[in-house]
Amino acid sequence: MKLRIIATAAILGAIAFLTPHPASAQPATESGTRPGFWQPGAKIDNTRNLTLILLNETGLNLEYGQSGVGLSSLPIGTTKNVLVRISNRTDDIANIPINVTGGTTTLKYDYSVDAKKNIVKVRITTSDGRTRQDRSIYIDEKGRVYSF
Repeated sequence: MKLRIIATAAILGAIAFLTPHPASAQPATESGTRPGFWQPGAKIDNTRNLTLILLNETGLNLEYGQSGVGLSSLPIGTTKNVLVRISNRTDDIANIPINVTGGTTTLKYDYSVDAKKNIVKVRITTSDGRTRQDRSIYIDEKGRVYSF
């Protein structure tokens, strides 16, 4: 009898432990927004190819990466176009890290979207360290654009 109680408790404990729970980095599913890094900075049409326009307004040399490609340079005051091809994948569409070359200065990304052309302009500036500290542009399978 004691063995059955222990076995039942173990099974119930395992079920409770293995039940999925939302992680804090997941987007909010409720309507409306709540402050936090999990809120998208922009939304794109995930059925068409997308162009990201990176604007370096930091006064520093930056580097950025793309999936399957090495790091590319983004010199002071320049603009680079990054084509993101939409495929039939069901996971994330793109993850593009952007960093200061050889430094640790924190960055901030501001987005503006041209929905007709499916273009996202990303204005990159320096952060004061007390506000946002962006390191990567992430686009999920629903077309939401995040800064992490």
